[in-house]
Amino acid sequence: MKAWGLTDVGNVRDVNQDTFRIRCSDGEEAGLFLVCDGMGGAKAGEVASGLAAEAFLEFMDGARNGECTEAQLREAYDRVNETVYDMAQSDPNYAGMGTTMVTAVCVGQTVLVGNVGDSRAYLLDENGAHQITEDHSLVGELMKRGDLTPYQASRHPSRNVITRAIGADATVKCDTFSFEKKTGQYLLLCSDGLIREVTDPEIYYQIYQCDHPETACDRLMTMAKSRGGRDNITLLLVAF
Repeated sequence: MKAWGLTDVGNVRDVNQDTFRIRCSDGEEAGLFLVCDGMGGAKAGEVASGLAAEAFLEFMDGARNGECTEAQLREAYDRVNETVYDMAQSDPNYAGMGTTMVTAVCVGQTVLVGNVGDSRAYLLDENGAHQITEDHSLVGELMKRGDLTPYQASRHPSRNVITRAIGADATVKCDTFSFEKKTGQYLLLCSDGLIREVTDPEIYYQIYQCDHPETACDRLMTMAKSRGGRDNITLLLVAF
């Protein structure tokens, strides 16, 4: 198992409020991976995403050497939410801050994925790119109801509005997913700054059809920035 990660402020924003973390060495069968996309004025979003990332790693790091269940993953999200929420409540500079978070915990052959917000996880294999997570966003809810097509959602004026965030409320509900990894698969975690500029088929082509995954990451970042780079852009790729 190998992993690569990239983050960039993009072409419009002044501050990069995205964060990613990789806890895995080449060849290891266990690892922790996450992407957070912060929200809030000034540097509050940057603080929220960084705080959430470190709190998650602190709680979950022991899972790399043992077992991890979906219940443990949900508990980790609860703890992370408490950490970010408490800081937002205690410091006026951070009032209203929050962050999305998408994570993957690999133990043996099992991969547990969790998410809050609209940062995504994809599984890529010979059958294509499959979005594992569901977006907790206004346009995501409208798509589920059949009120918007994916094309309409990508251009909707409220596409930035998320319906769940770490730290926004005293409690949060995370979604959890699991799968058994296979050699030759890829797992992609990314913030919405990538998805807004690059389509799912393009992501699949660049990653699965490329002989060098690190080069694919560079190409995807270049594509996102060349098409506007209207938000911070982060991608984390794991090769199984």
